[in-house]
Amino acid sequence: MKEQSSLKLALKIAVRYIFTVRSFHFITVVSTISIIGIVVGIAAIICVTSIFNGFREFAEQQLIGFDPHIRIVANEGAWLHNTDSILKKIRKLSEVKAASSGLQGRIIALKNNSMNVITLNAVKREEINSVSGIANMLIIGRFDITERDELPGIVIGSGLADRLKVLTGDTVSLVSPKMIEYAARSFTEPVQVRTRVTGIFQTNAKEYDDYYAYTSYFPGVELFSPPKGSALTVDIKLKSLYDLEKVKSKLKEIINKDAKILTWYDLHKELYNIMQFERYVSFIILSLIIVIAAFNVLASLSMTVVEKRADIGVLKAIGATSKLIQKIYLMEGLLIGIISTFTGVIIGLGLCLAQIKYSLFRLDTSKFIINAIPVSIHATDIILVSILSLFLSITAAIYPARRASKTIITEAIREE
Repeated sequence: MKEQSSLKLALKIAVRYIFTVRSFHFITVVSTISIIGIVVGIAAIICVTSIFNGFREFAEQQLIGFDPHIRIVANEGAWLHNTDSILKKIRKLSEVKAASSGLQGRIIALKNNSMNVITLNAVKREEINSVSGIANMLIIGRFDITERDELPGIVIGSGLADRLKVLTGDTVSLVSPKMIEYAARSFTEPVQVRTRVTGIFQTNAKEYDDYYAYTSYFPGVELFSPPKGSALTVDIKLKSLYDLEKVKSKLKEIINKDAKILTWYDLHKELYNIMQFERYVSFIILSLIIVIAAFNVLASLSMTVVEKRADIGVLKAIGATSKLIQKIYLMEGLLIGIISTFTGVIIGLGLCLAQIKYSLFRLDTSKFIINAIPVSIHATDIILVSILSLFLSITAAIYPARRASKTIITEAIREE
């Protein structure tokens, strides 16, 4: 009970001395700047991290919509053997929505005098839609890789189509390294697999749009010459992304050690790490605003120790303990932290919500695929920055609190 009344008294005095009501002078200015600095820092961190979250989630949606959730490839060599048996085991997992084997590798695409190295995905028409969202990203034509007039269909990226200078209905010839090697050994012209462009897709990821193409499984067999019952990849789509690590652990028990399990994160590890690095660096740099503001809190509270030296002496003379004096200054630091943190969070959230609802900062749709800067608010970011702000505010009050508690009554009153 005594401790509770002591806290109430400390809080009451702290509220009284956060700002000097009777006069407006330099210490008041420093205190105000401290609070404004923390408010600006918190609002800036919330806005910037929310923008980074928005761009990251948008990129993830694009990549996850295009790629499988999990891809299995050979650890050594090129081929995954006994893929039918592997697929049968994978499809029995309750978390798996679909699984498909395919042939993926580098080949040469020829059109007139243009020659380009591309990544060809030879897939089964009835399975590709279940593991990849490529069919939803077409901008011209349709996803048709069936054979017509002895020409299998091929769907290519927009950047690759631009380099080859082709549109739907044009023919593109494909040559594999094995075909070129055989032609060199036999002194003959390489055999070419002719295909017909049926669609052009755009993922807005340069790697895919400039180098990826899809065709049916049988041209892939002719180009890659796989051993019987083998494939280059096994792609898996899950019912829920939250089961990613769980399924990965199960797959390690199902497949042989000579196979490598890659999640969608592993397929784009460099991009994801860069985005995370940028986010963390921005958070740290913007946190310096709060750190500098906390130093201002330290300075303003230290100056109040000098200014209120006589008041501290009087409090001690009428029975206030050194512990109570410490509590008063710690309460001042806490109150400054709470006021500035709450205000900063409100402003930051307000700006983010306004961007989400009203798209205040728009983008040129002729250059970007979205019409406004994406924003995604994460509760963990708000909690983290609030804890940081409160911690620095209280920490800044520790030195002034100790200094004030060591005030000697007689010296303080005599100086006054």
